Amino acid sequence: MNDRADVVVIGGGIVGAACAYYLSAAGVAVRVLERDFPASGTSRACDGLILLSDKSSAAELAVARASADLWGKLASALGMDFEYARRGTLVLAETDAGLTAARATAATMQAAGVRAEVVDNAGLRALEPALAPDLVGGVLYGDEAQVDARLATVALLAAAKRQGAQLQSNAEVTAIRRGADGRVAGVVTHTGEIAAGAVVCAAGVWSNQVAGLVGLELPVRPRKGHILVTSRVPGLIGHPLLEGSYAASVHTAAEGVQVALVAEMTAGGTLLLGSSREFAGFDRSVSLPIMQAIAVRAVRFLPGLARASIMRSYAGLRPWSPDHLPLVGPVDGVSGFYLATGHEGAGIGLAPITGRIIADWIVSGRAPALAHRLRPGRFGVQTATG
Repeated sequence: MNDRADVVVIGGGIVGAACAYYLSAAGVAVRVLERDFPASGTSRACDGLILLSDKSSAAELAVARASADLWGKLASALGMDFEYARRGTLVLAETDAGLTAARATAATMQAAGVRAEVVDNAGLRALEPALAPDLVGGVLYGDEAQVDARLATVALLAAAKRQGAQLQSNAEVTAIRRGADGRVAGVVTHTGEIAAGAVVCAAGVWSNQVAGLVGLELPVRPRKGHILVTSRVPGLIGHPLLEGSYAASVHTAAEGVQVALVAEMTAGGTLLLGSSREFAGFDRSVSLPIMQAIAVRAVRFLPGLARASIMRSYAGLRPWSPDHLPLVGPVDGVSGFYLATGHEGAGIGLAPITGRIIADWIVSGRAPALAHRLRPGRFGVQTATG
């Protein structure tokens, strides 16, 4: 082999960038291989919300809270502005029944230590005057935040490089070498081979292609989503907005199209509007009917948007797993091969904790207790004993 690293990370999106950051911070020699350019996949075709309120299980919530705490530290540690803002998020209720359900979710979150303030119609309008006047109320989740996912990816990679990591763009991995004992020994790209003692697959929806190089099949499917970008409407909203059915659309495994309002103000004064979910294979084309459905939901909650324009729209693919938890950890039978994939729409929020867990596994051979539910072995992708 003509090159060497301690660890090769396959994938230059936000999850791979976080893995590189925490590994290099621990003194590990890391090489990040990206087949296109950093944040060229899902990390550039998404919103940047760091949510707790859509987490339906104790395991999801514990991991999300740990990661949200890390995002707060990274905002000052990375040395680059990636538009981190902890404004909280408003979950909106259209009906009395919707508010009752929102209140029950808020109570569950409060019991877990998450800030959640239930507001009525008047309270909602005081927080966001531009909202439709007939909304019954909502819940303000004050611990939720947002980032620009592209800038955050770049910031993580830049910090990792300062710590000694190396990045190769346009470097698609075509093979993974293994020694006589079956342990990972390195990777092959079209430009050469890199010797490595460990490989981390952080390839998002393309992780099955990488895992196939060592004979694994993962339960990860691409789930398509659309984002609309409006003309500038600075100050229209002060908090990211979610309609009450958003969490249900996240957790359903239905094959049909799911649409629920997400509205997020950018630093430039435009709004990012979503969201949609559908299983459409690897098709990233934009659908006009889905764009229209998102726009209709947006205007229903924010009537003033009827006077705005849609500047552009794009679609991305989320790496979905059956239990809505990512696959993070080592794989039994392929010593030295680690997974960091399957985050679906929570990849932005969970990137830091994923990177920290991967670094813990590789450096110490152990991971924190909260990582147990993320181990790939729960799907028959057996993990190493740690």
